[in-house]
Formats: sequence, C-alpha cells, structure tokens
Amino acid sequence: MKIKIKKKTNIPIEAECISTAVIDGLNKSQILDLEIIEGNRKIPLKEFFTVTDDKSDVLTVEGDLSVVKYLGAKMKSGKMIINGNTGMHLGSEMSGGTIEVNGDIGDWAAPQMSGGVIKVSGDGGHCIACAYRGASKGVKGGVIIIEGSVKNEIGHGMSNALIIVKGNVGDFAGVNMNSGTIIICGETGIRTGAGMKRGTIISLNEIKLLPGFTYDCEYSPSFFSLLFRNLKDKGFLNMQSKYINGNYRRYSGDAVELNKGEIFIFNN
Repeated sequence: MKIKIKKKTNIPIEAECISTAVIDGLNKSQILDLEIIEGNRKIPLKEFFTVTDDKSDVLTVEGDLSVVKYLGAKMKSGKMIINGNTGMHLGSEMSGGTIEVNGDIGDWAAPQMSGGVIKVSGDGGHCIACAYRGASKGVKGGVIIIEGSVKNEIGHGMSNALIIVKGNVGDFAGVNMNSGTIIICGETGIRTGAGMKRGTIISLNEIKLLPGFTYDCEYSPSFFSLLFRNLKDKGFLNMQSKYINGNYRRYSGDAVELNKGEIFIFNN
C-alpha cells in the first residue's frame, strides 16, 4: 500500500493510523476514512493523503512529512518505508517490524520503543530514543541506525536497546542510561553519559568526559570483534578493521550512580 501527502500545511498532523499496526488488512476505502488530527480538528485521512493499492506487503509513505507526527506508531510487524522527512514521535511504542526513512527524522523519535528496527538515511532531531519527561526509563529494546548526525539527548534513560549514529551527536548523549549500547562514529557534544547507571557507550573519537568518570585501562575488547562482525552481517554497520581490532580506553561512571556504566574511546 502506498500513501502520499497531497497538500502542505504548517499545522501539525497526528497520524498514528499510518502504521502497519492499523493499516494491515484494510482496503483502500477503509484507509482513506481513517481519522487523523490537524491541530484540533479530527478529519479523515483522505483530506491530506492519497492512497494507492500497489499490491505490495510493504507500506510506503511519500512526501514532505515534516509536520506529520506518530508515523509507524505501535508497529508490531511488517515493513514501512518513508520517502521524505518525518515529524516528531516516529515509531512511538514500536515493538516489532522495520521502519526505513529516506530522509531526516524529527524530535522524540522512537519513544517507548521495545523492539523492531528503525533505519534513517539522514539526520535526527533532539531526544531520539529518549525517555519522556517524568519517566524513569526510555526505549526498552530494538535497534536504531542513523546514517547522519543527531542533536541533543539521544538515548536518555534507555534500556536494552542498540543505537548506532554514524555522524555526530549533540550534548548529553546517553544521559541517565539504564542499560543498552550506543555506538558513536562521529564527534560528540558535552556531558556524554552524564548520570548513566549502566550501559555502554562506544566512541570512535575523543570525548571530553565529566569528572565523574574514572579511567580503568586500555585494551582491545574481544567482544567488540564479535559485536562489529554481527552488525556487519546484519547490514547495520561496516567497521574498518582498525576499529574492530584496535585498542580502546575504558572509563567507568558516572560516579553519582556508583560507576556501573562504561565508556570506550578508541585510542587513535
């Protein structure tokens, strides 16, 4: 099924229904009548979108979707391809399936995600895979791969997920992490890992760490070769051999949370 936005608006659109969780099994007419919200107006999907039944098992969404929120919400299975930039809350409460975005994603993508895969060809906004304000934990599982760069607070409060950023990250990456892994291939902003309780951050470039982190040792972690080869086999990340077999400096922290988190920095 193919859905395409047909007119522009500066007013945010909430479109939780544009997800395999809702659309699978519906015909074209039923999809066109699904409810979306523009500002404070409840309207049928057909007011802003066209629908084409292309007989494909993949849900394809096209156009400038930068004001459209909650695409792929609550996905449990299937595949969704988005050709264009997306708005906030992409993949909200996603537990399975795959979302591929050929473009940039907005703020607060993957909130409360517990499974599945999100792949982004462009950049990400603020608070990707971040705990909602007031929540003790953020994403609980799944894989997020961003080819470009992201802004602040990626992985805030995350648990048991894998995040790969091939570009740069902003400030407070991995703040208050509970568990899981963040791999950063580019540069990082300030206060990386602040308040992290557990979990692992791997950086291929230098990080100016907070004083709450303590240097432990320098070595070549054997599990990195297994991790990176597994990611390559899955098409997630193709690392140069120097990063697979090279030495990393290990730091434990944050001291305010009993030093149970770890940051590995590649030793250039």
